[in-house]
Amino acid sequence: MAKIRPYEVVVLIDNASTHNFISEKVANMLQLPVVPTKSFNVKVANGRPLKCQGRFENVQVLLQGIPFVLTLYALPLIGLDLVLGVHWLEQLGTVACNWK
Repeated sequence: MAKIRPYEVVVLIDNASTHNFISEKVANMLQLPVVPTKSFNVKVANGRPLKCQGRFENVQVLLQGIPFVLTLYALPLIGLDLVLGVHWLEQLGTVACNWK
């Protein structure tokens, strides 16, 4: 879970995703100002492409009490509100992980 303004949102952290994405529904609810972008397709886990149309810059997201300012791309997501990909992960710097 994360917060954007007073709203709690469901987050998926995905190291296979190049960009950060926000549900079109949540972006509309937050009335985020859209920066027009050339649309492109994003392949999701089920193999189907979703059309990305527009982006939102300088969106403040609070994740586990830590503030991040992100660029988010709009997708018609179902079941979650944000996908944080490599663009977000890069902000963390070096991460050591032991999966055992």
